[in-house]
Order: sequence, then C-alpha cells, then structure tokens
Amino acid sequence: MFSGKSIPYKFIFIALLFLIADFVVENINHRFHLYDFMVYYKAADAIAAGKQVYGVLFALGSGYFKYSPFTALLFYLATILPYYAACVIQFTLTSFTTIFICIFLLEILSVYFFEQPVTSPNLILGLALVSISTHLVRELGLGNVNVILLSLLCLALFCVLRRKFTLAGVFLGLVIITKPFLIFILLPLAMRRYFKTIFVTGIVLLICFALPAFFVGINGNVEMHRQWLNAIMLHAEAFMNSNTLDGLIRDISPINLPDTFQYGILLFMLIIYILFIRSNILYEQKNEKMKTRGLIMEWFVMLALIPSLFRTDTEHFIMTLPLIMLILIYLFSNKNVWLTIFFIIASLLYVGNISDLVGRKLSNDLFDWGVLGISNIVLLALSLYCYYKENRNLLPFVDKAT
Repeated sequence: MFSGKSIPYKFIFIALLFLIADFVVENINHRFHLYDFMVYYKAADAIAAGKQVYGVLFALGSGYFKYSPFTALLFYLATILPYYAACVIQFTLTSFTTIFICIFLLEILSVYFFEQPVTSPNLILGLALVSISTHLVRELGLGNVNVILLSLLCLALFCVLRRKFTLAGVFLGLVIITKPFLIFILLPLAMRRYFKTIFVTGIVLLICFALPAFFVGINGNVEMHRQWLNAIMLHAEAFMNSNTLDGLIRDISPINLPDTFQYGILLFMLIIYILFIRSNILYEQKNEKMKTRGLIMEWFVMLALIPSLFRTDTEHFIMTLPLIMLILIYLFSNKNVWLTIFFIIASLLYVGNISDLVGRKLSNDLFDWGVLGISNIVLLALSLYCYYKENRNLLPFVDKAT
C-alpha cells in the first residue's frame, strides 16, 4: 500500500468532509432512514426469532428481503443496538470503505497495470469520488452494501495477484452468497485455471447455505432457501429497468420482444466476454506482463457489466468505479483531448441525474430513456480503448505508432 510520504491525505480530508456533510444534511432533513439497511436489520431479527423472513414488507418501497438466509445472519449483531445507532454504524462503515476502496484501486492500478508512476493521485481520487457521487449518496442513504461488496471483490483480485488463493475464495464466497449474479466473476478464474480459488469459494458457499440450519433446522433451512430463490425471481420479473442492455434494446425495438430475450442478451455478452479473456490468454504467452493486466481488466469489465446485464437497483452502477479510475489515470498520463471530452460527457450522464438539480420530471425521464445505462456502456468502451492503448507495445494487433 501507500508509503507514509505518499498517503493521499488531501483526498481523505475532502472525502471525509463530503461524507460528514451528507450525514448532517440527511439528519437535518429527517431522511436518515436507510431503508435497505432496515430490511437487513429486521430480517436478521426475524430469522433469529424463527419468524417469516421472505414475503414480509420490512420497509417502504421494495422493502422485501430478497437475499440469502446467511446474509440476514450477518446483520444479527446489529439488532442488539437501537436502529438509529445501527444506522450510524452502517453509514460510518460504508463511508470508510468508500475511502479505502478508492485508495486501494489506485494502488492496484498503479502497481500492477500502468508502467508509469501515477501523477496527481489526490486529484484523480477526488475526481473518481465526484464521478460516483450520485450513486454513492444513494448507497449511503439506503444503507446498502454494494461498496462493501466492491471492496471484497477488489481484495479478492488483489489476493489472486499475490497468489493468496484461499483468502480470495473466502472473499468471493461472501460476495456471491449476498449477490448471486456476481458468480460470473469466476469466469476469468476458471479460464485461467485458478481452480483452488473456485474450490474454496464453493466450500464457503456450502458453509453459508448450511449455517442457518442452526437457527431454523434442516427442513426450515431448505424451505427458506426455496423462498429465497422465489424472491430473486419475483424481484427480477417485477424490476423493469431501462438502463440494462435488455431494456435499452426493448425501448428502441419496433416489435414486442419476448421475456426470454434478456437471456439471449446475457448469453451473447458472456460469449463476447469469454472471447475477450481467451484473446488475453493467447497474447500472454508472448508477453508475461499481459497476464496480470489482462486479469485486472477482465475483472473490472465484468463488474461494470453486471448492472447492464441484470435488472437491479441503480446503486449497482457504482461497480464501474474501477474502470473510471483506470480511465482517469490514463488521461492524466496521456493528455488525450478528445478522449477527455468523451469521458467528461459520459461521466456527466453517468452521475448527473440528480432530481434536486434537474427536477423530478426530467430525472424520471432520464431514467426511462436509459441515460445511465448508455453512459455506463460508453465508460466501459472508453476503458477498453485505454487498455489497448496502454498496452499497444505488448499487443501485436494494436497500432504502435499512436
């Protein structure tokens, strides 16, 4: 990590001011409810008491518990505290995790991806934080766990890079039991034959599936997991999202596409993703440096693809943070004017849907038009451009003259 002389104190100070200000404003406006956290909190209390967990409205909005029984148990200790105190701890944990993940991502990319030293780290970190600010404020206001999961995913990647495969598997198991669609992050590990990490991930998942039986018995545990799967399916069916690739295509399609179309999109994108991994593996055989860089890019691309492939809440778009950080580092090193302009436009679309700023009607229209989903795809494409340009001396098909 950072040495004592290079710790980005300016960024930490500014980030803390931003997070404290958000906490104060939310409390002053009496909006410090953390409804998603309320669902975790009440579900944990319910499962410990042997009460119904699934199909019960725990909070306003989509306040049904749709996560695994094990995930509910993770929040059991929080139920010892009064709800407001637990909310403060959740907000604080998410805030410090946000600062950590920004610095940690900068370190991973500077050490394992870019050849040149990172310039202006405090400014890069500050811009990265601004780039996700809208999604971060929503994450904090709801008390969700996406930032924490992103941190675990990046820690898992770091462990793989450092050949700590067992610990990587533990992190991945905890992530996947919470958000099962993140299981696709195992694809690059499988294709690169990191089978030890996959095996440990499987063991952790089995343990997570079994543990709730100590509270509800074996039959009760089986029934709860059946209800969990039903809750996942119901949420996906009811949660139409114009920001997914499926939603974007449906909006412009002149015909009424069947429900199964979303699975065709998923399959198509996974094939493209697998071919991307395969091409990286082939070029790694000619240059060892590409092995680490390829894995990092594959990892971050999948994280950014997740909210574009699955119908879920917009806070999940915060998973694009690693690619935003990658683009920022590249821009500060290469001073590409046109790429900078494209990035600014994409970032404004990605983060600019603030109802207090643009008005609720326009905000709803921007959501329905899929502006967030489009900007996410553009950011992903820009990151791939940066990836190939940064490695133009290592890849035979990239123009080395530019």
